[in-house]
Amino acid sequence: LMIDTPTSPITSGLPLFFVITVTAIKQGYEDWLRHNSDNEVNGAPVYVVRSGGLVKTRSKNIRVGDIVRVAKDEIFPADLVLLSSDRLDGSCHVTTASLDGETNLKTHVAVPETAVLQTVANLDTLIAVIECQQPEADLYRYDFIFTMINVH
Repeated sequence: LMIDTPTSPITSGLPLFFVITVTAIKQGYEDWLRHNSDNEVNGAPVYVVRSGGLVKTRSKNIRVGDIVRVAKDEIFPADLVLLSSDRLDGSCHVTTASLDGETNLKTHVAVPETAVLQTVANLDTLIAVIECQQPEADLYRYDFIFTMINVH
């Protein structure tokens, strides 16, 4: 604003204040919707292998090292390594629409060492170590080292 301007500070400042206020309200509303969506996903029921059986828990209670059973058309809120599948070739199809917006199915294949473990009891006896790379922006580039320590 200049001293000899033909517009008053109110005329210049009021539209700016209005735009900033509307933008802040819009961002706050979107954050509130995201918060509600996150709470819904984090509270969704999942089945985890524990003590030789499947235990129903909330997805927010999934911890590193848990073996999670995922059924067809089920949504899961975590990065998972496919250990086993009910298909003979150990494959499954996953959509990553919530991550990258793509709705096409991506084929994943089970780790060869665990693809034969088809029962909950067999998976519960699995003792293994998975070493992963640090998080990366490229969703399609992932490397990990799977080491079986002991399978009974």
